[in-house]
Amino acid sequence: MLKIKRMLLLLIVLLLLISCKEIPKKETKTLSELQVTACNKADESKTCDTRLNEVGIVLKEDCCKILGKCC
Repeated sequence: MLKIKRMLLLLIVLLLLISCKEIPKKETKTLSELQVTACNKADESKTCDTRLNEVGIVLKEDCCKILGKCC
């Protein structure tokens, strides 16, 4: 009976340790100077839906999320 209690206690401790592991931090994405320029130019000229895809330097979604352009 004592062995079972020790095993249960050990199991509980192990479960607590596993559940308390650090949550991975979300990496913040950044854009290069070239990508920022592409976002700004596409936003100014209203070509976010066409030119950004053709050039392929940066995604429209990244321009929107990071710079608030082309949304």
